[in-house]
Amino acid sequence: MNVLLISCYELGHQPFGLASPAAHIVAAGFPVQCLDLAVESFDDERVRAADFVAISIPMHTAIRLGVKAAARVREINAHCHICFYGLYASLNGDYLLRTGADSVVGGEFEQPLVNLIKSLAGNGSTDDGVWTKARRSGPFLGRQQFLPAVRGLLPPLEKYARLDDRTALKLVGYTEASRGCVHRCLHCPITPVYAGRVRIVQEDVVRADIRNLVELGAQHITFGDPDFLNGVKHSLRVARNLHEDFPHLTFDITTKIEHIVQHRGLFAALRTLGCVFILSAVEALNDTILAYLEKGHTAADVVEALRITRAAGIALRPSLVAFTPWTSLEDYLYVLEFVEEYDLIYHVDPVQYSIRLLVPPGSSLLGTPQLAPFLGALDEEAFSYSWTHPDPRLDALHLEVSKTVERAARVAEDPLATFYKVKDLALAALTGRAFSSAKLRVTQPADRPPRLTESWFC
Repeated sequence: MNVLLISCYELGHQPFGLASPAAHIVAAGFPVQCLDLAVESFDDERVRAADFVAISIPMHTAIRLGVKAAARVREINAHCHICFYGLYASLNGDYLLRTGADSVVGGEFEQPLVNLIKSLAGNGSTDDGVWTKARRSGPFLGRQQFLPAVRGLLPPLEKYARLDDRTALKLVGYTEASRGCVHRCLHCPITPVYAGRVRIVQEDVVRADIRNLVELGAQHITFGDPDFLNGVKHSLRVARNLHEDFPHLTFDITTKIEHIVQHRGLFAALRTLGCVFILSAVEALNDTILAYLEKGHTAADVVEALRITRAAGIALRPSLVAFTPWTSLEDYLYVLEFVEEYDLIYHVDPVQYSIRLLVPPGSSLLGTPQLAPFLGALDEEAFSYSWTHPDPRLDALHLEVSKTVERAARVAEDPLATFYKVKDLALAALTGRAFSSAKLRVTQPADRPPRLTESWFC
């Protein structure tokens, strides 16, 4: 049984979603190859040789690319078994199975993938987490004994995003210390799959993976946990191990504003251990919108989180859901004014100003009274429900901002220039007259915060 694991897009990092299951499949005695279409060309020969092709779809962009990859796999190899796995597999299982997939694996995917491959090879049976045309199954959320990710089957770290810390561009390794989330933000795709559960990657496994990444040249580690501080004691042990083993290694984490405020005393220690920036889902600065999303924080908490992280010497990089059915033009402009007032222009990737609320199948927002008046039909091929803003100026602004930040990304425009172009668009939408910041002098400040060279978006 020859296995091919395919990734289409995993945020500019070497895909853990291939490296981790590859370790388990190799340990089970099956030959494995990996193909990362984000940095590699489609390889017809590897596809022809495969008996089992599994496509990782941890996010919305990945599933859109993944279904196209699956169609091409089927053209080349009509007899192989095609499996989709990952967060968005659980949410879109019906559609994927109707349109060419032989199976779907949701939730914790390593052990179910191994069991499925064994079953197809004739020496085992499938268990929870494997959904086929003949057998429906929800996501597998059992606890697993993880193995250190297999890195040698993947493209080198040089193929992926770097850390720009103002002194150099550094190679970045990506790992995970946990999955799932104890919180249940209504717009988050993790909520309908994990339902408030967290699954821990064993401490020694994370430590070994970081060691392997450093041997491959990593000078910085991104922890891709949905929230690194879901299990504070575990996370601190992981961070201390990293610093003990590699004192000069830096890292970044993702955590909620709520956790920053709650665990304010941790951040000086995290900075000492090497944390240089934190990604946090601010999403909005209107407390009503935040309540609709059940984010667990307020606009005032965002200000407090900034104070806490800045006192610790850690950059806070907000992510946004800039356009929702409840966002007014005044709300949108206030976010821009907040970014400007709190010196966050270089902390917010310009793509964040264009992010529109995504409502995938199974979303916890479905059925809520706040969304119902705006919700349209499910567009299965787009893997989301449509919705229309009650103020057409917001939908028009979204299109213009999206084009602006896309053009800016293509030419590597200074984020300061992009920011004021976006602000001009927002002011024009609000007032009905044109604004221009063309005479703005764009500078290159010495205190730019550290960042990854590929922007986060879903």
